[in-house]
Amino acid sequence: MGTKRVLIISYYWPPGGGAGVQRWLKFVKYLHLFGWQPTVYTPENGEMPVIDDSLLRDVPPGNRSS
Repeated sequence: MGTKRVLIISYYWPPGGGAGVQRWLKFVKYLHLFGWQPTVYTPENGEMPVIDDSLLRDVPPGNRSS
């Protein structure tokens, strides 16, 4: 059947912190275990009221910003 792909559009993404980041970060972290390949689309220079660099360790390598 192969890998299924999913597009996630989120305003908040690490290194931004807070409650809005947690849900999508954990979905992306574990989706590959269920055969899904997530692509995360976020604004390039979004406002981040909270910064939490520790969340970056949960971002899978294929979903890191460059």
